[in-house]
Amino acid sequence: MVSRFVGAEKLSDQSNTLLRNVSETGEPCYITEDGKAKAVLMDINKYNALMDLVEEAEHPQPAATASHPHSVRSILESSSRISRRRR
Repeated sequence: MVSRFVGAEKLSDQSNTLLRNVSETGEPCYITEDGKAKAVLMDINKYNALMDLVEEAEHPQPAATASHPHSVRSILESSSRISRRRR
């Protein structure tokens, strides 16, 4: 069994095991630095379900993401495009 808490320094050594465990169990893995949680590794299906819930809470009526530029999904999509340009 893989720990639900992993130090950032061990992340690259355990990445395959962590990804497999998160995918199989659906349980998130918390990445820590100096004993404090810094990030979460979670199953993509759970992440998408969470983002759908956030979207529904922000915009109760069905609406396209493009018409809501400040939605969580729009912000995440635009930030990933920006980080890809920087590479």
